[in-house]
Amino acid sequence: MSLAQLESYLLWATAVMAVIVVLTIGFYYWYSRKTTNNYLENDEIELRYFIQKQVNFRGETTGYECLLRQHNADGSWSLPQKLDSLPLQRVIFLLTDTFQSLPEEPITLSINLEFDQITSPDFRYFVRWALSRISPMKLAVEYTAGATQSRWQRWIFRRRIREARGYGMRFGVDNVGSSLNNLKSIEWILPEVDSLKCSMRSFRKADPNEWLDLNLQFWNRLSQRNHIELVLMGIENEQDQQLADQLKIKTRQGYLFARPTNPHERS
Repeated sequence: MSLAQLESYLLWATAVMAVIVVLTIGFYYWYSRKTTNNYLENDEIELRYFIQKQVNFRGETTGYECLLRQHNADGSWSLPQKLDSLPLQRVIFLLTDTFQSLPEEPITLSINLEFDQITSPDFRYFVRWALSRISPMKLAVEYTAGATQSRWQRWIFRRRIREARGYGMRFGVDNVGSSLNNLKSIEWILPEVDSLKCSMRSFRKADPNEWLDLNLQFWNRLSQRNHIELVLMGIENEQDQQLADQLKIKTRQGYLFARPTNPHERS
């Protein structure tokens, strides 16, 4: 074997070993992430969707939001941890029970899903299933922007949303706040957005001199400019209601109208 042949052989062997190492690291990363991120797959953890109504400026019910809650040992219900570890198959199981308590009216039912749930291959089936089960209600899937994603992940996400909107689903971004980062984290998906949700809690100032990068008027104008519905959440008193009136925000949600309720306990 000549020196040139030996060098070529070693280069190929090094390249093959590098590929094997990368694939091995990738597999173990995926496996460890899967095994540590399956918290809500445990059937022993009792979960249930509570529902909270949304109203228009006349106080008429225009929709309901499904809010996931975990049953605690003391009998209370709270927001679960690691929401992205809930498989869509279990979401379907939980919603099957919830749907039975909802009225048969042409209003909107909102469900908040995580980024990984929306990019899951099961998302298409979930949307078609939900649309068929809640008719004549309309389906809105909402997403709370969080960690930064790669271009590839964003491409898959946009593709899933576009397909689902083609089926008749509405897409919303939940809980946009007063920081510039809130805007930066959703600019890439804004053309696909049908609704934005702002919470009063994000805009209440403990100190009148406190500076907010973005205020409710900013989100109101952005929504109008992009033909997006703006929903104001966290309305707790008449003062909040008056602000919604002043900004002409039609869709509202909060304790002033109704608290989240367990559908199994509704009369």
